[in-house]
Amino acid sequence: MIVCTGLLIHSNHQKNRNAEIVDQYFDLQMEYEKIFDDVQELEQYSERLEEQVDILTTYISPAVLIELDSIDPTTE
Repeated sequence: MIVCTGLLIHSNHQKNRNAEIVDQYFDLQMEYEKIFDDVQELEQYSERLEEQVDILTTYISPAVLIELDSIDPTTE
């Protein structure tokens, strides 16, 4: 009888543990989806910024572009 009770308690504990693992899995999956969506949004934003920079550089003379390329950002 004691062994059966022990096995029942152990079985319930395992079921609870499995339920916790499944909950954690779905929580992580939701978090991953949110992060993935955020990354896609940032990539789209980055592409828009690159397009805007390309447009703006068409208004700058080539001499100024060469000067800007020669600036060392680590010294500023």
